[in-house]
Amino acid sequence: MKKFVTILIIIIITFLLALGVYYWFSAREEGTVIDGDNTEISIIQKFNPFNRSSANTTTDNTIPETIIEDQIPTNDDDTVIPILRKISEEPIGGYIASTTASSTIVRYIDRGTGHIYEAKDDTNIIEKLSNTTIPRVYESYWNNTADASIMRYMKEGTSVITNLYGEINLSSKTASTTDRTPYETNGRIISSNIKELAISPKGDRVFTFNIEDGAGIGYISNMDGSKNTKIWDTPLTLMNVDWPEENTLIATTKATGASYGYSYFINAKTGVSNKILGGIVGLSTKASGDAENVLFSSGNNQNTISTFVYNKKDNNSKSIIFKTLAEKCVWSKISKNEIYCAVPSEFPTGMYPDDWYKGNVSLIDKIWHLNIDTGEVHLIADLFDLSKKFIDVVDMRLDPEENFLYFVNKNDLTLWSLDLNR
Repeated sequence: MKKFVTILIIIIITFLLALGVYYWFSAREEGTVIDGDNTEISIIQKFNPFNRSSANTTTDNTIPETIIEDQIPTNDDDTVIPILRKISEEPIGGYIASTTASSTIVRYIDRGTGHIYEAKDDTNIIEKLSNTTIPRVYESYWNNTADASIMRYMKEGTSVITNLYGEINLSSKTASTTDRTPYETNGRIISSNIKELAISPKGDRVFTFNIEDGAGIGYISNMDGSKNTKIWDTPLTLMNVDWPEENTLIATTKATGASYGYSYFINAKTGVSNKILGGIVGLSTKASGDAENVLFSSGNNQNTISTFVYNKKDNNSKSIIFKTLAEKCVWSKISKNEIYCAVPSEFPTGMYPDDWYKGNVSLIDKIWHLNIDTGEVHLIADLFDLSKKFIDVVDMRLDPEENFLYFVNKNDLTLWSLDLNR
């Protein structure tokens, strides 16, 4: 009897050890990044069935190992897709919307892990494309084919921002039951001096705004940082940048209700800049796709927001019917005189836009459509009525066919879509 019990115990221990080895090797997925010296650095994800937390800091220009729970979001594909859809359950670190021959897709990065997901408009299933782990990705800027991006992440335990150019490539692992995702992320660390950046309308180049010797310097390069050319310099250092039209950049001083703001158009070929707006308190801007019009908002410490449209040809500004922050709007590229805006039901007491940036106030938005030529406005969606959640819209975008409006809820950094055809 004792011999039987001993054999049984040995069998159980052997089974548990084998199971542990299986989980260890089957859950690993690797990618590489290359530092400034062209040295490959592994990006490794390990499997932990109990918790999702980061561990281990590394030296400069490395991606720290992170232990995370490897769960792929799954949804019932038979469920009817709602008009207003919550796509991600976790905070995201940037996204891109694209259109294929058969569907509209959106790719996004999980903010905590750097894993890349894809959602389509004709299914509720969310596919994990890459589980290469890049912890604490808070921004990403994508190319036109949605297979590469500049990711900005913070080193573990610090506030140091690292800029990584990453490409999504087919996994180097052969097909087997141990493969976790079809792709992996590979890339290289690029300039650490980047403060702000904007992707060209064609999605093949990047404008970066750096701080060098106490001055602002603007460069244009390929997405991976190659062919870097200086085109602009300014004594101003606190700037937001955008690239609305292939030959036109826009740079606007960071908005505060405590001082005046200024905005400049920059020729992307020559670097020549012209001031278009100035002396406006709390100024923030959003330029149209042809750079002929600029929606801008102003704020102050009197709980007041005013919203206007500046026309480059007339060199004149006019107020619009609703009040919102420029960051809450996106211009149509199909109908270039039309714009979609998230408009707050009310503005709580505070200084704008400062208290909103800081998270001291939260706004409850509805989506409106405006034709700036005719002045017509249409209510597209009451987000609270559709979701029963308080949604404070940021980072709003349209897919190329403009079938869907995508945005992030500032309250929890989750990604949403709104079907514009229903």
